Amino acid sequence: MLRYFFISCCLITSLQGFTQALSYTDPAQGYLKLLLDKNNEGSYQQVGNFRVIGSAYLYGERIMGSAFATNEKSENVNLSYNLYKQQIDVYPNASNYAILKSASEIDSFILFKSESQYQKEDLRFYSSKLFKTDKKNIFLLSVYNGNLYSLYKSYTASLDFVSTNYIQSDLRQFSIDYNYYYCNNKNKQLIKIKLTKKKIVEEFKDIIDATPFLYDQNFNSNAEQSLKFMFKKIKYN
Repeated sequence: MLRYFFISCCLITSLQGFTQALSYTDPAQGYLKLLLDKNNEGSYQQVGNFRVIGSAYLYGERIMGSAFATNEKSENVNLSYNLYKQQIDVYPNASNYAILKSASEIDSFILFKSESQYQKEDLRFYSSKLFKTDKKNIFLLSVYNGNLYSLYKSYTASLDFVSTNYIQSDLRQFSIDYNYYYCNNKNKQLIKIKLTKKKIVEEFKDIIDATPFLYDQNFNSNAEQSLKFMFKKIKYN
């Protein structure tokens, strides 16, 4: 009897661990999923030939923040970050008319933290033009800024088919994807991180032993958190 009880406990623990490993959702993707789930009344926007549900804006439109360029800045204004077009809508002086800025036109911007459960801290984005990279005209979220190396994340939006739609051929929904990059702070070389354990170990073998940060439950459940822990240790290596 005790033997069966022990086996049952092990199975429950394993299932709990498996559930936790699958429980992480990127906050931006979680926010978009919430919008899509609530879209029962059929709110669309026209994108080319498609009617699209959801939103291409990171955490919604008109978030308080600041934008900076070489010769100008807009502080404490409403900003909207359009992931599909990779541009910032700047609303100066509480205006209803936006000034559109691409990553080639501004250096950085900040989205201030809000009361939303999805955006709990200030988010600082930098233009790809500030780095040595072939990634043109995108913005990069600063995930961790280290002394030697820094970690960044880029978001993009695309149009996907709506899985529950079998009739309306022009109906699409926004989806959000992201990639991680790291940068040598000395030469500003930006390199994409291939998010597999083997590739990360190989990529960083001359910088740090990445193994302790990857082969545990944390990497499976929240790879970004594991990468941050690793980057925090690089300066001590």
